[in-house]
Amino acid sequence: RESLQSEFPKKRDSVQRWELLKSRMERTRVSGRGARGMGMPVWVPQSPQRVGVTGKVTPCYADWEIMLQYCFPRLDINVSKGVGHLLKSPFSVHPKTGRISVPLDLQRLDQFDPFAVPTISLLCHELDVAGDDREQEDSGETEPKRRARDYKKTSLAPYVRVFEQFVEEMERARKGELLRRSDLQGDF
Repeated sequence: RESLQSEFPKKRDSVQRWELLKSRMERTRVSGRGARGMGMPVWVPQSPQRVGVTGKVTPCYADWEIMLQYCFPRLDINVSKGVGHLLKSPFSVHPKTGRISVPLDLQRLDQFDPFAVPTISLLCHELDVAGDDREQEDSGETEPKRRARDYKKTSLAPYVRVFEQFVEEMERARKGELLRRSDLQGDF
């Protein structure tokens, strides 16, 4: 632990710290030293499992837990610490900067720029422009239907798509889990 604490500050970014930590954990897993004999779990070499004090093999996600707790980049430490922080909600507005809290597309995470997210003033401007265009077109649709689609004409649209895809994937996973449970119980 002490050697890691002394080496972590020497690393430039979270990727280098993570690689250092992974190599140390793997070395501990392979050698089997460290926790054995101290009443602590020991990792099974080359496996995401551990042998507990009682000898029972249980899944081990320590590396994932460590990654999320210590190595994951933080955009705002108060958001990361607070469970009920406002900016954990998608599409909320930061009170000082006016930036919109947006969901991230994990496939394009390296391209994400937190300073390029839409601001509330930009959205208001985009909606005003969309409103002017709408008045010129006036295709005969009712006002509520037109307003419901106005977000699609703003810089928020790609983030809404990311959020919709996330929700759809959660729905599919939930339906699959319900089907699996009903199959196991014999409910048809």
